[in-house]
Amino acid sequence: MSAPENTRNRVCDLFSIKYPIIQGGMVWCAGWELASAVSNAGGLGVIGSGSMYPEILRDQIKKCKESTSLPFAVNIPLLYPGAQEHIQSVIDLGVPIVFTSAGSPNSYTSKLKSHGITVVH
Repeated sequence: MSAPENTRNRVCDLFSIKYPIIQGGMVWCAGWELASAVSNAGGLGVIGSGSMYPEILRDQIKKCKESTSLPFAVNIPLLYPGAQEHIQSVIDLGVPIVFTSAGSPNSYTSKLKSHGITVVH
């Protein structure tokens, strides 16, 4: 079943999703299970990396990719000390969309975009 015409908008087109619904990347509440469920339902699921150790984030991304073939995102708070490792993890693991928060994205935006990642701040 396709989405009703009036639910499609620029958000749907930008993220290649069925419905203009973006799940919040809430720290420790928004792991791969919620993100993949939202993506599989037609919205954009978001893993909230918050204070995750880099190896936990990598595991979350891998599990999300195993659970959905649809787009999902990772939210990276840039003031978090592990933000640079998180940035590298999303690049290495092919996350299609990154939401940055809590800091200036200037140092990371061009690097992420050069790897084909859609960046939202």
